[in-house]
Amino acid sequence: MGQENALGQIMKMHSIPSAPLRQNLPQSQLIRQLHAFAEKRGIQLYLVGGSVRDLLLNRPIADLDLALAGDAITFAKAFAAKIGEAFVKLEEQPPTARIVIRETQLTLDFAGFRAETLEGDLRLRDLTINAMVLDLSSFLTKPMVNLINPCNGFADLKARTLRFPSEGVVIDDPLRLLRVYRFAAQLRFEIPEATINLIRRHKNRLPQVSSERIRDELTKILNVKNATAYLRRMDETRILSQIIPEIEEIRGLYQNALDHSLIALEMFESELIPDTLESYQPHIEAYLREELVSDLCRQQILKLALLLHEGGIEMAVRITNRLRLGRKATRLMRCLLQNNLYLMGLIDTDGQIERQAMTRFLRKAGDDWLGGLLLSYANLRASQGNIHQTDALIKQIANLYYHEIGPIMERGRLITGDDILRTFGVAPGIKIGRILQHIEDLQFEGKIGTPEEALEAARTFLERY
Repeated sequence: MGQENALGQIMKMHSIPSAPLRQNLPQSQLIRQLHAFAEKRGIQLYLVGGSVRDLLLNRPIADLDLALAGDAITFAKAFAAKIGEAFVKLEEQPPTARIVIRETQLTLDFAGFRAETLEGDLRLRDLTINAMVLDLSSFLTKPMVNLINPCNGFADLKARTLRFPSEGVVIDDPLRLLRVYRFAAQLRFEIPEATINLIRRHKNRLPQVSSERIRDELTKILNVKNATAYLRRMDETRILSQIIPEIEEIRGLYQNALDHSLIALEMFESELIPDTLESYQPHIEAYLREELVSDLCRQQILKLALLLHEGGIEMAVRITNRLRLGRKATRLMRCLLQNNLYLMGLIDTDGQIERQAMTRFLRKAGDDWLGGLLLSYANLRASQGNIHQTDALIKQIANLYYHEIGPIMERGRLITGDDILRTFGVAPGIKIGRILQHIEDLQFEGKIGTPEEALEAARTFLERY
């Protein structure tokens, strides 16, 4: 069917000013070059989906979605060659390809229509707010442009509400049941009762979806500032236990077990950096934002750890593996929960920890002592303990690390086994290891701080043993 006929099938259009929207278009010169390239080949391109949604919401755009009636793969490959950028074929059906602009990391995704007409394509999309189109040619060249809007997504965008174009789109791809919550979290949109009813009706389909696709949506939810609110909503419809069945085990551990986890997560999100640790803010922010892999940082894993910690270390690690979060995330999950357990076990009934025990914790915990500390702090606040006592405790531990233990770790050993061999003529063996361990203990206890003092301590050790 020709392009004019396809447009003739569109039932709803809104004429809107194009100039304000063009101001938000990334790399406009490149997009104009793309438009000229398409026109020469008689191809009509459409901005579609999330690109249109974000232009209308005045949100930053890191990628552009474009649709065309012809062969999207061949077209994208030709344009990538023209501009000398990377081309990636994504899917054969529907034909889908990507161009990555290396310098800016802008991505251009091209897809052929998934139906005979453009309207048919839009009606197959996940949400009405993602089922809108702008004709690229009119958008770039005319003062007004028609917003093609067959599913009434423009009204839903203005009402800040999330609806499916039809029940069929959920049946075709059950991941959309989870994606609703992701968009609600990212955009702060409401999920109306009609959408909730469809979620409840089809939630049992979600386990059909691959772990990788579920992981991508879940980590995006965990990345928002107030993920707890949306995890609670997911739990209300039991979507949460569809993607993490062990949630039901946690719920059954004791009364309000899951609620305690969610409160602890809420406490963490409300105060990522406790006021008492404000002086260490740059260090803590850098720690939380450090990426384990692309689009996954420590902060997201810490949130997941708070959600799952009541179920124990092995359960949390099993879930992390099943979600295919990667080896670094799995190691971090285990480390965070071990550090949390160890730290909570050190706290006495008065909410105190002896200095020696704190030093032992910091040496044992390694780089992720901070994650364990933040996790424990959130748990202590969720338990409604003495907040002032808790604040004093975490500051005491952080001060000890940043002023004493951390610098010692960064400096490393005062002397080596070779130094002991040369100075005292001790034969190689386990005795040297014991001397080095003894010196390291003295170093962390603050009793020695120079190589000369370390050698004297080694001499004393040899005289005694």
